[in-house]
Amino acid sequence: MLSRLFQIAAVLLLASAIVSCSRAKPAAQAPRPTSPSPSNAGALAPVAAVKAPKAPAKASALASTAVVVLGQPPKSSGGLIPSSWRQPGGSDSDRSIWENFMFETDQTITELRWRGGYDPAKAGAGGPVRNFTVDIYPSIPTGSEPNTAVAPLVHYAVGDNAGERSTEVIGNVQTHEYRFALPIPFEAAALTSYWVQIVAFQSGDPDWGFSVGSLGDGRHFRLSGAPGEGYYHQLVPEDVALQLLASGEGVPTPGPEVARSLEEIAAQMANLPPAEKVSVNAQGIQEVMLVVSRSGYTPVHFAVKPGIPVRVVFRQLGYVPGGNELNIRWGPREGTYVMLSSLTDKKVIEFTPQEPGDYRFSCPHEWYWGVMTVQK
Repeated sequence: MLSRLFQIAAVLLLASAIVSCSRAKPAAQAPRPTSPSPSNAGALAPVAAVKAPKAPAKASALASTAVVVLGQPPKSSGGLIPSSWRQPGGSDSDRSIWENFMFETDQTITELRWRGGYDPAKAGAGGPVRNFTVDIYPSIPTGSEPNTAVAPLVHYAVGDNAGERSTEVIGNVQTHEYRFALPIPFEAAALTSYWVQIVAFQSGDPDWGFSVGSLGDGRHFRLSGAPGEGYYHQLVPEDVALQLLASGEGVPTPGPEVARSLEEIAAQMANLPPAEKVSVNAQGIQEVMLVVSRSGYTPVHFAVKPGIPVRVVFRQLGYVPGGNELNIRWGPREGTYVMLSSLTDKKVIEFTPQEPGDYRFSCPHEWYWGVMTVQK
């Protein structure tokens, strides 16, 4: 049923296995960490630092030619992840975060979009966002955290509030959408881990934060601290709500069989082959082997019963550009994302669907997709 179609933006992130927590000396003995404010951008990145033109007009122009290559939508449960500084002077409430990304192929990043809001518990203490900085850092060799000991690869001062536009209320927070078109596109190398840092600047006690995101690797890196304790870095749970867009030149061109709109999706679903019914095995599980190749998924359409556990074993047949990632859903709000790490890797997804309906599964770019029907 079209009303139950699952549309997920592109997502792929590397899973981090190592947690780093290195405390600084107490604040009385150690200087505050360097603020990423535009005033010291030259010290952070003397070659790559660029003062950006205002973003909104350029961002809207790029949107028609760029492709989302990383997508982490806000969680329906809401929540904020602080990433804001008081300017000038800083404060004990200053916080900043990094979110990681990695691509299977080279990508030319042209635009960033993110979601965030103001902490209602602080009653507008920070005032409106006056500026954002956008930095991209390399990883340490293990890929588990950004290399903050070196200057960022690029540093941009947005120069305004990144076209702040109010969207929906999530939880009890009024969220806003932000967009920034990179004046100089960032060339992301294949299979290389990067970390993007976006910091808001406010005139008062900072109260801006990212919306908590979903469909990533479930963690981010942060600079945090408390009065009298100093500042420290650590890897902590939760994604941030973020999108990265790339030039279409760096993305394999989808064939004519790929759905590009709801109308095309509906037409393709009407032409789906009959669903392959998945039987219940001796362990009481409905198990299906889902294989992706350059021709698409096998099976492309299968049916399971509600209330009975389902096990999907996902693997790829040879190298499939973008096909090693799978977004799969089994309910209006239930779903997950997995990524194969090699040609021989396989991922097992287990769930128990409850609500009948048609649920699409796909790679993040929608180049390959299929349907799981939950039927009584």
